[in-house]
Amino acid sequence: MNREINDIKASKKLEEGNKYMSTSMFRWKPDYFKAAQAFEEAGRLYKENKDPAGYTRAQRSLGQAYYQEGRILRGAQELCNAAAFATQNKYDAKQIATLYEQAADWFIEKGSVDRGARTLLSAAKSLEKTDIGQASTLALKALSSYPIVEKGRVQCKEVYSTVLGFLLRNKKYSEADECIKLMLKHWAVDPNEYDRYIYKAWTGRMVISMFQKNLTKTVKILNDAFDNVTAFGETPWGKHVRKIIAALGSGKTDMFNELMKGDEFRSLDNQVARIARKVEFDEKVSIPTEEFKSLDEKVIKICGELEIDEEGRVVAVSNVPAPKPVTTDELDLTGDVDELDLT
Repeated sequence: MNREINDIKASKKLEEGNKYMSTSMFRWKPDYFKAAQAFEEAGRLYKENKDPAGYTRAQRSLGQAYYQEGRILRGAQELCNAAAFATQNKYDAKQIATLYEQAADWFIEKGSVDRGARTLLSAAKSLEKTDIGQASTLALKALSSYPIVEKGRVQCKEVYSTVLGFLLRNKKYSEADECIKLMLKHWAVDPNEYDRYIYKAWTGRMVISMFQKNLTKTVKILNDAFDNVTAFGETPWGKHVRKIIAALGSGKTDMFNELMKGDEFRSLDNQVARIARKVEFDEKVSIPTEEFKSLDEKVIKICGELEIDEEGRVVAVSNVPAPKPVTTDELDLTGDVDELDLT
């Protein structure tokens, strides 16, 4: 009985709020303050009834009232509240994502980019099990919401890591490559400051393309890396990549398998390091041997010859040790990448 009464009262409050949002013969302009009061009361009644559809409807109207009143951050927060309640009550995932995305747009409009990006990640998470394509789009939108600031500190590294893990966990490898390319634009504003991250990012792109068994794309990525990234071939990552190029160019698949498990990859983003351990030569995949030979010849012109041992194996070109992982956490690289939580 109380539920029915609450539902009737809430409907009347919604109707009342909508009237205040518009003009009439005796009201020359909307009264957003009174509209917000009515919508808030409607939301309270729907929430008491544990009605996610009604509560979402009331909160969406409440957010709009605050937005029109100029209280944009408050409006965005009300939409987030609605999305959280809807999630707890297992409401429609697309409705939840829409609420989060609208809130994120309002946060960003007011200059709160971090808050907006994290809200977009919440939207992506809400769609992870039902619409991974849209979820991936929202995750990438979270990263792309950060402006590129010339000579400024890169503020989105944590969001980048979260987005990359989300995409790889859901096997969205092409989107993961786009994620890295987006982040490279941020690091490129100060390559001296972020050189280590740039080297790792290009190596990560190579690993992902190999995991996809797209060796033609791998050749293109590496051509771009050695052409455009200063001193890449002289870094521990670049030197290890050169050994991989030489192995593929000479058709030495066993050597390739061994190199893909090298310690040099342990310092990549954790989720990319795990994928690297899973890469092995597949006889069904055609190796563009001539393209790798051509790439190897070009790299030799840029960086010089690699050293070869008595058995014809490629060895390290210097005594520079493999880079240590960025974090102090011990990486567990023994599990199946499809079963690992990469967040």
